[in-house]
Amino acid sequence: MATAVISGPVNAGEETPTAEEKEACMEDVFRLCSSHIPDRTAITACLRSKQASLGQRCRYVISVRDTGKKSSDSR
Repeated sequence: MATAVISGPVNAGEETPTAEEKEACMEDVFRLCSSHIPDRTAITACLRSKQASLGQRCRYVISVRDTGKKSSDSR
């Protein structure tokens, strides 16, 4: 059984993905970014680069994480 780390932070200061976020993106990681497993940073970059191809739930997770990161960076 393979275990994948899904949709994690690009910067060390970002939060670790929740179980719900991992579940939302699991299928997309295996479908689009499996060559990057287990590198969480590379998986996240891959998901962001293929955002138009992501399922609705994963696209939402990535957009929320990006929006949250941008608003905290601007402080």
